[in-house]
Amino acid sequence: MGKRSLRKVSMRIVIVGFLCAVLGLVGCSALPGSGAAGTEEPEEIPAVSRAEDTVVAEAVIEPARWSELRVDLAGEVTEVLVSEGDRVAAGTPLLRLDTEELALSLQSAQQDIVAQRAALERLIVGSSETLVARAARENAEQIAQAEVGLQIVELQLEKARGEDPATDVTAAQKRVEQLRLQLAQARAQSASPEVTAAQVALERARIALADAQNEYKKALDRPWEDQGIRDGWAREVEQKVLDYRYAQAQLERAQNGQRAHSISLSVFEAQIEEAEEQLAKAVAAQETYGVMLEVLSAEVEASRLDVEALRAWDNPYLDDATDEEIAQAEARLRQAEIAVARLELQIRDAELRAPFAGTVVDVPVKVGDQVDLGQVALVIATIDQLYARTVDLTELDVARVVVGQPAVVSVDALPDSEFEGTVSEVDLRSEDYRGDVVYAVTVQLEDARDAPLRWGMTAVIKIEAR
Repeated sequence: MGKRSLRKVSMRIVIVGFLCAVLGLVGCSALPGSGAAGTEEPEEIPAVSRAEDTVVAEAVIEPARWSELRVDLAGEVTEVLVSEGDRVAAGTPLLRLDTEELALSLQSAQQDIVAQRAALERLIVGSSETLVARAARENAEQIAQAEVGLQIVELQLEKARGEDPATDVTAAQKRVEQLRLQLAQARAQSASPEVTAAQVALERARIALADAQNEYKKALDRPWEDQGIRDGWAREVEQKVLDYRYAQAQLERAQNGQRAHSISLSVFEAQIEEAEEQLAKAVAAQETYGVMLEVLSAEVEASRLDVEALRAWDNPYLDDATDEEIAQAEARLRQAEIAVARLELQIRDAELRAPFAGTVVDVPVKVGDQVDLGQVALVIATIDQLYARTVDLTELDVARVVVGQPAVVSVDALPDSEFEGTVSEVDLRSEDYRGDVVYAVTVQLEDARDAPLRWGMTAVIKIEAR
């Protein structure tokens, strides 16, 4: 059981004990005298003298006035001008939101007011000859520009009709077919047989050279033979060496021809790939050609209609304004003025100001934060003017409490101190507290300005009831 409930029970026990004691005294004085039992009438019970009644209730220390300041505009916090604990006067700026975009919108709306007011004055006063001539001149310039635009789109349409992509498609197809034929012919002219023949000839030359060298070696090993024979074999070896080198050169030529043939095939294949891409582009252009002609034709028709409309234009400044036109102009001006007033109000809402003098007790936002409409940005309170507000004063006791009654307040955190006060307010509407119907009563403290009281401390109020 909490401290508040114990105190409440203790107080009730004291009251009940007091009543029991009084009733005991009354019973003793009413006993019969020394005569025979039942022979005398019982004495009348005298009235009891009671002390002044007291109403006791639990309470919470609260400031006389406090407020959670909420923003009336969503946006980014650009300035926080106070910190927790700062004392501020009523009307002091506390926080500002970003208003750059609103300021630009306000400038635009103010310019719109100027334009709408000028339009209204022109309708009321009438158009001058200068204004009429200017409007006619502007219309003539617009006609000239529209005619040039019409000529441009007509030329574009004519050029597009003369550039039928079907010709490009045919040329691209022929190019692909020609390259494919050349590739087939190149593949048929393979250099592989020449390389094979050159390889065979080289092998034969190598064998002949080896045989000649072998015979020459044998001749050298027979010193009895004629020198002419050895010289003949030496000349034969020299000839076979020349034949072998020639065969090697022929093989290299054939191999070079084979490599050149491979490169030629690669070139033809790359050319065919490029030609096929060109063919695909030409086909795609042909597919969109009809749509392009339709678009250009539509642009030509729209430009022609623009020219005709400008030529048929009737200068409105030559006619007097009707009452309806003036009323519409006045309505547009009023709308522009309302837009300016609304933006000015939003800019004012972007700045929070202190609604009363007090102390800043909480600043839950900081510069750079994005705040939503209605979000709490600051809490301000009169913490130098603290009241005690009951939380469990029942309906049985509130009827004996009126504004102006004296009261004594004791605070749990300060057990050695009591504070005198006066009932300053009795709520007219009940609240529910742990299933009981209770009424809040506020007691103004008279001698607690320098006491170390804090918002939210628990207390007990004793009210001298009537």
